Amino acid sequence: MKKIIYVLLFVLVLIVSCREGIVDFPEESKTGTLFISSSPRGAEIFFESSKTGKVTPDSLKILQPGIYNFKLRLPGYPDENFSVNVQSGQRKYINISFSEY
Repeated sequence: MKKIIYVLLFVLVLIVSCREGIVDFPEESKTGTLFISSSPRGAEIFFESSKTGKVTPDSLKILQPGIYNFKLRLPGYPDENFSVNVQSGQRKYINISFSEY
């Protein structure tokens, strides 16, 4: 009888300890990704008026759904401003062609 109780306790401890090793990841499909390129390349990417430290071509990942404002700045060209509507699970590709003054 004691043997059965010890075996049941061992199985119970084993089951409970295995649960702690499971890692739940948030669904990536709740966010969107934006790939930005430009012609010519190397434009600074601004996200909601803040520098991102990125230059084209590059991407912004894990964006929550919503409408965002972007600016690309490239010396010798006027700034290019645009808005993007990011949706859940969506990958958007944006290509901006700079025009000279």
